[in-house]
Amino acid sequence: MNDNEEEPSKDNALAVNDILKNMGADLDHIEKVKRRYPMKTTRYYLSLIKEMGDPIWKQSIPDLDEIHDDFNVEDPLKEEEHTPVPYLVHKYPDRVLLLVSSKCAMYCRFCTRKRKVGRIQQIPMEDVFRAIGYIEEHPEVRDVVVSGGDPLMRTDQEIEEILKRLRAIPHLEIIRIGTRMPCVQPQRITVRLANIIKKYHPIFMNLHFNHPDEITPESSAALRILADAGISLGSQTVLLKGVNDDPVVMVDLMKRLVRNRVRPYYIYQCDLVKGVEHFRTPVETGIKIMKQIQGHTSGLCLPHFVIDGPGGKVPISPQYVKDITPDQIIVTNFLDNLYTYPGTDRSSKKQLYNKKVSRIGVAFNLKREAEKGERPDKYAEFDDLETINAIRITIENAGYETVLLEADQDFLVKVRDANVDFVFNIAEGIHGESRESHVPAILEMLNIPYSGSGVLTQAITLNKSRKKEILNYHGIPTPRFQLFRNNHQRLDPNLRFPLIVKPDAEGSSVGIFNDSLVEDLSSLKTQVNKVLRGYDQPALVEEYLDGREFTISLLGNNGSLRVLPMIEVDFDHLPEGLRRFDSYEAKWIYDNPDNVVDPLICPPDLKPKLKSALEKTAKRTFYTLGCVDFARIDIRLDSGGVPHVLDVNALPGLMPNPMHNSRFIRSCYTLGMTYDDIILSILHAALKRYNLSMNV
Repeated sequence: MNDNEEEPSKDNALAVNDILKNMGADLDHIEKVKRRYPMKTTRYYLSLIKEMGDPIWKQSIPDLDEIHDDFNVEDPLKEEEHTPVPYLVHKYPDRVLLLVSSKCAMYCRFCTRKRKVGRIQQIPMEDVFRAIGYIEEHPEVRDVVVSGGDPLMRTDQEIEEILKRLRAIPHLEIIRIGTRMPCVQPQRITVRLANIIKKYHPIFMNLHFNHPDEITPESSAALRILADAGISLGSQTVLLKGVNDDPVVMVDLMKRLVRNRVRPYYIYQCDLVKGVEHFRTPVETGIKIMKQIQGHTSGLCLPHFVIDGPGGKVPISPQYVKDITPDQIIVTNFLDNLYTYPGTDRSSKKQLYNKKVSRIGVAFNLKREAEKGERPDKYAEFDDLETINAIRITIENAGYETVLLEADQDFLVKVRDANVDFVFNIAEGIHGESRESHVPAILEMLNIPYSGSGVLTQAITLNKSRKKEILNYHGIPTPRFQLFRNNHQRLDPNLRFPLIVKPDAEGSSVGIFNDSLVEDLSSLKTQVNKVLRGYDQPALVEEYLDGREFTISLLGNNGSLRVLPMIEVDFDHLPEGLRRFDSYEAKWIYDNPDNVVDPLICPPDLKPKLKSALEKTAKRTFYTLGCVDFARIDIRLDSGGVPHVLDVNALPGLMPNPMHNSRFIRSCYTLGMTYDDIILSILHAALKRYNLSMNV
């Protein structure tokens, strides 16, 4: 191509049709696809086809499978949502994508911007200059990728003007040009063009080769011109079924690129673009290929294997891959956000259980290891990936689409953009004494229905002192208490030792250790000070009850509320020196899958009168505090055998592994429920509250 080359003529198109027909193509099928996704190729690239259906053919010739894709979306990378001005995408903090051309020499059948190719005339240079103006106004931008379409579809003069304006921006350090021209139209690469580009160094050029057959004498000559001009060359390769999903083919390609002074840069897992489902391979295929490249060539030939998504590129390596299942891979991006990427087995299309609700978000906080200097119990209430994934799979198997929504500082934006009909909420919140109410508050603000108790109930049940005040008002027994907001308060003379000192707004025994049980004023002052300083909140001091301890789980709502089999907590297994209450040590250290002693008795041996009193207290507490769908209530007997409410968890843990002794789950398993039964019972109870459930 030169500066004056015209668009392909109708006669040329007819000639291409003759070539394809002679090779055995069904022109009617091709025309049918072209009406939705236009076709364009170069005579050079067409000449590389050896036979119908070979790797070059598949990349350039339309296939009926393109219009039979019921799974993917037009804009999987959500570029439109990160477009502050036309033709510029600003997704990463310090770099932008500048689209300077709407044209390509060839319309690749797997293109990420398949929705756009062949749709509009060439982008006016005035619009390109306005997008460059955005870069000038944003000093945080230090890196620009000049892309399109293909930027080398512009004339030499236009390319120079674009590079000149970009290089004049003081804070812009790096200019990258993304092009497939050396692969599909190597004649476009001239010494004149290379001399123009090298005037604006440092320039990097991202090329695109997918198969060894694309490395020809012509493309090698084009690469030599660019490399001799000092332009750093890197190649991006898309993993495509039937094209390069073979380790031998991919190793050959990487070696040929390096011989031509092209550094293998990325191997992309095929994007979830509408019309390219037939090209997708399992993620495991890419991992296998990477092992083969690593083992059979040098590090120079080793690219990064990545998934590109709305949250940016995610390298597929142990630190980023959280879980791989037959139907999905779960990864974390550079912001530590979780994303799911579907597997290729989508043969079993599920019928939606509910026509009113089809897309459900799962809101959660991911458990992490406490870092040096952090409290050991900082993330105790958060959920592990096993739990999050088990809930997701259960909901998907019921016929719903799911979206993972980590409840961090960006939750509002995530859920707003997720287009969900409902949220299954297990998020504990990350900051503040009312953190468990944050997700419900955001969902109510956005008018999105959700499972579990509402804003006020979640705030009250996390706050021990307010909860106890309400229980006292309604005549529901709870241990006597006093709230300490500073270490200078005098102890209420009505309180009797021993006393337990707790953070006022924590759950899961967070902040309650063996030494939290105190016998004298000196120890009390020490523990109160630990809570005030270590947890940045008031300390609740309550009388210790020495009777039996029970956990009672409830499932459902008015008219269908079930009291599940009770659990008695047995502390006899604790070693000498540990007190008999649910401390952090008892709950998280000595109650774990490695401990041969099971501290939970379910169901316990209870006399009918005591069982009735426990059930009545649990139900009264559930209704009094406004709980819905499910909850867990901890009760302890006083010396006279009277049940006293210790705590209420309106967001109980849902760990699927029975060895982890998740107490709500344990009660359900004792009843004979499966994990799917449990999750769907919670979901359907919530849907029924919102009048969203269907009659089944």
